[in-house]
Amino acid sequence: MQTHAVNGALAIGIAQLLKLPFQAASLLVLPRLLQPIDYGIYAMIDPLVSISALILNFGISQAIIQAPGLRREQLTGLFWITIVASCVAALIMLASSPFVADFYNDPRAGWVAAASSTFLILTGLTNIHEALLNRQMKFGWVAMISAVGMALGFAASLVAALMGAGYWSLVLGFAVQQIVSLLGVWLGVGWIPREKPSFKNILNFYKFGGAVMLADGATVMAREADSILIGRYVGGVGLGHYDRGNKLAIVPIQRINTVLQQLLLPILSRLNEEGERYRSAYLRIIRQLMLFITPGVVALGVTAPILVPFVIGEQWAPAAPIFAWLTLAALHRPVSMTMDLLFISQARMRDYLIWSAFSTVTSLISFIVGLQWGAVGVAAAFGLTDLLIRMPALWWWVTRRGPIKMADLYLSAAPFAAAAAVVFLVLTEMQRLPFPNDFAQLAVSGVAAYALGWGTVAAFRRGRATMTDSVHLIRTELPRLMRRRAA
Repeated sequence: MQTHAVNGALAIGIAQLLKLPFQAASLLVLPRLLQPIDYGIYAMIDPLVSISALILNFGISQAIIQAPGLRREQLTGLFWITIVASCVAALIMLASSPFVADFYNDPRAGWVAAASSTFLILTGLTNIHEALLNRQMKFGWVAMISAVGMALGFAASLVAALMGAGYWSLVLGFAVQQIVSLLGVWLGVGWIPREKPSFKNILNFYKFGGAVMLADGATVMAREADSILIGRYVGGVGLGHYDRGNKLAIVPIQRINTVLQQLLLPILSRLNEEGERYRSAYLRIIRQLMLFITPGVVALGVTAPILVPFVIGEQWAPAAPIFAWLTLAALHRPVSMTMDLLFISQARMRDYLIWSAFSTVTSLISFIVGLQWGAVGVAAAFGLTDLLIRMPALWWWVTRRGPIKMADLYLSAAPFAAAAAVVFLVLTEMQRLPFPNDFAQLAVSGVAAYALGWGTVAAFRRGRATMTDSVHLIRTELPRLMRRRAA
């Protein structure tokens, strides 16, 4: 299992390196070619697509990964059910596009909603095969699909933006990524649903998947409600600023979580009956996450007033305080979002639903309270309540049952919490120093963050053990990987 995890992490890491130039170009170039209103219009429709795609999946992907056995006839039945549902959902979105335009008081939003209905059909064609690819632990193939999709999607958006397509360039880029994902998962699995579909015992998949869908749906609604409220009551420009701040702070963390789900859910599901191995594997994972992510997130939040205009242009300066507030949530989310995997791998669907309902309600309340101060108020309210209310509640709730105890989490997190405090205090004072230019200020702040953070972590016994474990993984798995590649 360690080898599977390390191989998968290495493949995903290589894919991230391949994607990095295109992600950087997307952050640096596209915002300079587009306006905040373009991102605002696209962000009005993005929540509708995300929620619809989640409902279409209905948790079947997780049910397929978690199932102890599968038959091709069952998979064929699930595939055709998904296809029919996706076509119906696409027709509903197409028909409701005029109402979307009325809701946002912007006809452009209606046109984007109508065009985006085709994405739901592509999602239906992708879901089952993508789940099979993850069940088979073909992490390298999954990583390759992601990298190619990012590259081609950015290229399409860039060409369209240069031609003056505005918000349509963002729609086109997402469409290209969807098509690449569809082709990639079908080629990777190598299965065409020719068998006669069997619907026997399929209800069990939907019972399991329905609970996952409701829980994930509540989470996605809580995550997307801010965009809907800001788009409706603040407007497209304010939503554009909020969207960029959110994309810079939260979306990278959500992508990490997506990768972790692909990597860890099959592994944790297989270790579920072995409590101590399960506990050890999970704690090792979250410690490594905190070791490499915590100092960087703090540095991003402290340097936000310099970082955001430097990265995407001076016209996006109003997004800097939004980004800074949202880094409060990004500070713990790499770990907290993995706790969904604990609920799913332990088949604790009732607990997962209760937590998702709590998270949704508290998030919505924070959005509504913060809305009176505009987009910055929404970000501040969400960041504070996420760190001070939802995080401790989740950590308590997820450890009430199962091999992971609350003391495990807090003792594991203590060195990194201390490191975050030290990095924040020192970097805040460093911003008062004179620097020759913005790049020098950001570079020095980043290096100082990791030097201070890792130095503080090394002062704790568990921190030193985590750093030793990082070195051990490199020394044991890298030679093994090289020997296998050579063979």
